[in-house]
Amino acid sequence: MNIFTVISPLVLMTLLGFICAKKKWFNKTQIETIGKFTFNISIPSFLFYQMANAKFSDQISPELFAAFYLPVLCCYLLAGLVNHFFHHKYKQNNAASAVYALGASYSNTIIVGLPVLLVVIGEQVIGIVFLIVTFHSAMLFALTSAIASTVPNKNGNKMIIRTFIKQTFNNPLIISILSGLFFNIASIQIPIFLNDSLVLIGKPAITLALFILGASLAFYQVRSELSFILIASFLKLILLPIMVYFSATIIFELEPLVTTVLVVLSACPTGVNAYLIAKVQGQHQETVASSVVISTLACVITIPFWLWWLNLSS
Repeated sequence: MNIFTVISPLVLMTLLGFICAKKKWFNKTQIETIGKFTFNISIPSFLFYQMANAKFSDQISPELFAAFYLPVLCCYLLAGLVNHFFHHKYKQNNAASAVYALGASYSNTIIVGLPVLLVVIGEQVIGIVFLIVTFHSAMLFALTSAIASTVPNKNGNKMIIRTFIKQTFNNPLIISILSGLFFNIASIQIPIFLNDSLVLIGKPAITLALFILGASLAFYQVRSELSFILIASFLKLILLPIMVYFSATIIFELEPLVTTVLVVLSACPTGVNAYLIAKVQGQHQETVASSVVISTLACVITIPFWLWWLNLSS
């Protein structure tokens, strides 16, 4: 299968969103409204249905999580140290280092990773993807919150932690995944009418998500901090997938299908939620937003490369 043929529909949908926003065929308010439906209703419906019906009992293993999350944590630590020791403005600023680390390690797994894997491999990847996604945001957001809260803040450390806990567990994506996981583990049968409704509502989820991602790029601008933006993008798109590939194949010797899923998820661009966290913390907003733009544009080249490499090495 031609990798560029696989990627091109995803790129074109993202490009369509960018053009519609740039040409002002949709204004910012209209895009935000579509985004609310997409991220609060359509994607959660899709995730809940898929999670509730996923068959992943045989795929759960400590090695699976370790092969992905140990490299993620290493990448997070490395990026944080780069900011802590070398940034001219935010040097030795724990909150800024944590936010920068998040921007260099947090993957856009749902909007980019999942549709790529569904097209390339098929629905058998859903169980593995959701096992990873379930803890992805919660772990990295909680870690960022914990590090940032070590610095006195005008709102108080308790307020920061409370805010992040509220944001994490009020997140429709996390709620839908955890709820679907509960239904799956408890073997609760979803009524047919509700099951069909979830399928119908969730059907446009990925398409709309890609459109919104493209439209969002039209409102970001790459201005300053270019060196740190490029470092974050390099860590996210190149170094992290290398570490995941090494850990999955050499250390834990996972099967090729699992390795492919983990590497593609790690090779996804920086997730937009990282910018929202930067905005809440008041640190590195422009750097993280620009990293979202640069890594998303660059992944058009890097993800096909990783798919080619994985196909070559399998």
